[in-house]
Amino acid sequence: MKKIHLVHIGFFGPSVGLKGEIKISIHFFEYEILKNLISYLLDEKNRIWNFQYLKTRNNKLIGKLQECDSINCAEKLKGRKIFIDKDNIPKVKKNHFYIFDLIDCEVKTSNNKLLGNIINIDNFGAGDLINIKKTNDKSFYIPMNEDNIINIDINKKIVIVNPIKGMLD
Repeated sequence: MKKIHLVHIGFFGPSVGLKGEIKISIHFFEYEILKNLISYLLDEKNRIWNFQYLKTRNNKLIGKLQECDSINCAEKLKGRKIFIDKDNIPKVKKNHFYIFDLIDCEVKTSNNKLLGNIINIDNFGAGDLINIKKTNDKSFYIPMNEDNIINIDINKKIVIVNPIKGMLD
């Protein structure tokens, strides 16, 4: 039997209307990618969700599950996490990465000093930031750009950085 490697990609939001439509919050997938994966979505209990359709309305993703035809059904899903089997996710271009691939990577300077491990990639509007947890449990951010990132080796789970002066002080 094939082992499934689940990746948390989002969660169900509030219901929309009376016929079982529901808002869907997706963490890091573009809508077009998700649209091709509609039969692979799972919840935390490994239940497969098949969507009748996914669409955008007012810049929000709305889905209609095949098994859900009422507002009561949709309301029961609110807040439930959505997962996908990692093997069903499309490959990315060279030098592009999924956030889940970067989580737990070691972050080292170019002179091999360990700074910590990546706990998340955040974006507060000005670009992606690597959230690094130091060995003393404190965390800090390094902008994820060409000035700061030297190399990312996903296979070895190592990110080499050259943070701008003053960032590590």
